[in-house]
Amino acid sequence: MRSLRVEGWRGINHSYAMVNQYQLLELKKYDLELFHHDLPFFNPSWNEERNAHGFDAPIYRGIAEIPEPPEGHVPDVTYRISFPYRMYPSDSQRLFVFGTSEFLNIDGYVYQDGLQEGLANSNLKVIVPSKWSAEGFQRAGFDDSRISIIPHGVDPETFKPPNPEVRAAFRRALKIEDHEFAILSVGSMTANKGIKLLILAYALLRRRHDHVRLVLKDQHNLYGIRAKQLVNELKVERPALVDDALDATIIHISQNVTVEQLCGLYGAADCYASPYLAEGFNLPPLEAAACGTPIVVTRGGSTDDYVDESFALQIDGTMKSAGPTFWIEPNFDSLVGQLTTLIENRADRINPERAVEFIRRRFSWSSVVNELVDVAFG
Repeated sequence: MRSLRVEGWRGINHSYAMVNQYQLLELKKYDLELFHHDLPFFNPSWNEERNAHGFDAPIYRGIAEIPEPPEGHVPDVTYRISFPYRMYPSDSQRLFVFGTSEFLNIDGYVYQDGLQEGLANSNLKVIVPSKWSAEGFQRAGFDDSRISIIPHGVDPETFKPPNPEVRAAFRRALKIEDHEFAILSVGSMTANKGIKLLILAYALLRRRHDHVRLVLKDQHNLYGIRAKQLVNELKVERPALVDDALDATIIHISQNVTVEQLCGLYGAADCYASPYLAEGFNLPPLEAAACGTPIVVTRGGSTDDYVDESFALQIDGTMKSAGPTFWIEPNFDSLVGQLTTLIENRADRINPERAVEFIRRRFSWSSVVNELVDVAFG
């Protein structure tokens, strides 16, 4: 029987851990001898209680029960998914290391400065989730033949359009009125997410459409940044646009949510907005689209790999660089324009049914892990 040892994170809601856990659930369905070795978290303070994974207990038991490899066991394949990127040699013949390169640059991202060791190890190959991330590893010196692009996915049985009663219940819980148009964004609130630009766009849109609301779900439990902090900074930087009155219309969520609650947030929104500057893949917009919610994302970055006209409008932007780092500067007028198109119900090509089918067919975790197994053992 083929043997696979995954070395990574589980038990928390960090994006790498969530990807790993969804992949593990699919890998269990294969005829594999599957083991998992838990690597140290990037932040020693992260833990399952404070940074809960969000899975229902029976589902998580299926993840947690995957055993550590027995002492001395040498698997056919080792697959590492953690940060920083551990490129040191493995005892298995084939080694795959997962990574992203948000700014097309992985300088300082490799464990114990082991990039050159990784480049010299012909048994090591890199798995990235997007063409954008692949370019970062190419710039670091990896040949195309050593890079496999395998996207992230969604569980279509979990991330799906809510029935009207569930949608209404979540909107009531968020205090969103039936006539209001809710724009949602979820994430770490770091600068690469473009959240300040989104808040400014919202401020302008509120002057034109007073039924628009903004919902910001941050990851304060992981990164220590609250969306409220960004709003407060903009009150100082842009007081003509952002003030206490505008802040009072923004819905802030900082606490952990379960996977079920996250799906509810996506389904309760009328639009998901991500005017990002740099992302390795950017999974939340795809999850939102799987829940039937149209998305607005930056053009030219990692989301180009999955956007479809049935669910996505794109923001124009300009490529910028500083030394070895690259990013896209989203155009403010384009962001406002695309959001306005949705608010005014002028996006005729948006088709949630077709969107859900497109994502189910091409970006389910089932299809993604099938690609992963093919690459690992091919």
